[in-house]
Amino acid sequence: MQRFLLIAAAIVLTPAPARPQAVLPCCSTFDHGHTAFDRVLRRHVAGDRFDYAALRADPAGLRAYLSSLEAVRPSDFSSWSRAERYAFWINAYNAYTLMIVAQHYPVASIRDIGSAETTVWDDSFIPLGALHGDSRRLSLNQIEHEILRADFPDARVHAAVNCASIGCPPLRAEAYVAERLEEQLDSQARAWIADAARTRFEAQSETIRVSKIFEWFEDDFVRDAGGAIQWIERYAPQPQAAWIADARAVKLRYLEYDWDLNEVLPRDG
Repeated sequence: MQRFLLIAAAIVLTPAPARPQAVLPCCSTFDHGHTAFDRVLRRHVAGDRFDYAALRADPAGLRAYLSSLEAVRPSDFSSWSRAERYAFWINAYNAYTLMIVAQHYPVASIRDIGSAETTVWDDSFIPLGALHGDSRRLSLNQIEHEILRADFPDARVHAAVNCASIGCPPLRAEAYVAERLEEQLDSQARAWIADAARTRFEAQSETIRVSKIFEWFEDDFVRDAGGAIQWIERYAPQPQAAWIADARAVKLRYLEYDWDLNEVLPRDG
């Protein structure tokens, strides 16, 4: 009897063989190099213009990239670094802008895409709401104002997001990536201020003629640098920055905003 009890106890105490467990992904497989979007930009950005006709003819690369954005799980997204999330939203804004323009191309201006009731920027067509705390579709305005400007306060974003218009700072010919984000944003801001078509330094009248972006979003430049002039001085080429520092009373004047589409123009002949 005692021998039987010992055998029974041994059976009870011996652990059962471990069952094979399903292999779960340890982390998101999202490409933080934004390689698919980078290819689209390198292929179609031409100076300060974009080849919407070519994108419309072959949208597969952009569609694949947008699908990768839409596949991101909120639980993964919340674990990303600030720079990874910041780069994601800048690229998302630019990519969905390109998509909506290409879908409606040819158009003379992005403003022609909207309706009498809803502008293109207020149309909720972007299925990324779950990454912003709810299941709604987002608009371009929500990404710009409720996410980028609210969650990542940084006036350089105005040089990075592109509204598909001549008056906007040019679209960068590469995707934004977390590991180089600070360098890219600084470079983009400097390129914007150095572009004589978009920022004009007039020494004789001590005037800088700038984009109306500096008027529309004045508070962002005040927050980051004390004012638009100080922000421009920070990113201006050295001769212009020195001129601003030495000038007695620099004045800002705002250029008329050019809403014409920033499309690659057909070659003559």
